[in-house]
Amino acid sequence: MSKRIAMLAGVVVVVSLFSSVTLALPPMGPPKAMIGQDQWTLGLGFSRSEMDLEAHGVGREDQGAGFAAPALDKHQIESLTTNMVLVSLGFGVSDSWDAFVSVGGADAEDEITEELASGADGNKYTGLDGSFEICYGIGTRMTFWEDGDVTWGALAQILWQNPDGSIDLRAANDPTFQLTGDAELDFWELQIAAGPTWEQGDFRVYGGPFLHIVDGDIDLDATGVDAFAATWQVESSGEISEASQFGGYAGAQWDIDESTSANVEIQFTADAWAVALGAIWRFE
Repeated sequence: MSKRIAMLAGVVVVVSLFSSVTLALPPMGPPKAMIGQDQWTLGLGFSRSEMDLEAHGVGREDQGAGFAAPALDKHQIESLTTNMVLVSLGFGVSDSWDAFVSVGGADAEDEITEELASGADGNKYTGLDGSFEICYGIGTRMTFWEDGDVTWGALAQILWQNPDGSIDLRAANDPTFQLTGDAELDFWELQIAAGPTWEQGDFRVYGGPFLHIVDGDIDLDATGVDAFAATWQVESSGEISEASQFGGYAGAQWDIDESTSANVEIQFTADAWAVALGAIWRFE
């Protein structure tokens, strides 16, 4: 037992070193059942990703004389960069069906740009650098068909995130005027993937298409004082959605010993990409 734990710890150290230099959508792993009936797994995963999101909602401004009437708002959240660490516990419901739960932490870095009705850029929220906040999720994997070295299956997982942080707002008509405040994102991500897994000895290659859906809320609040000592305030709330839903992914997994495996994978859509690394320890 101690030898297996030491081996897993070694894999985790290697993964940690690589994750600091690689460029997260949540890691997915092979689209097939992997645990075995009545067996358990403990997993650790790291990922780094970028994705574009859109937010539609309502905003209002107070330029020192009270809030104006609310107006429709649209924001572009471009290249939202997320670092994620996840610990997962999996259970083999049967030899062809796995279920798992995950918990971890995720941060967020980005700039958020208001899109005016004309299509031009409006106010820009810069410097969003959220601290690590708790994220959690559930998922399942199933094997549908096996033919020699190739297995066909699918997986689905959903993850909830709530990153927030401080921001600076720069007005579109006066870049020298700056407000400071907070941004909070509260969203979930759904991934559904299907495809083959090719296995040869202790090594597997997997991949296929996947569906990526994001839904949630964003709240922006910034205040500042202008050159005439008037207090300005900007508030905006909206609903978040993904910029693109369909993509593909590929990865490789290898067995360190009979109970420990490691994997690396990449994911991409038209407006998002991720690199993930992980390790899994199987036990009864």
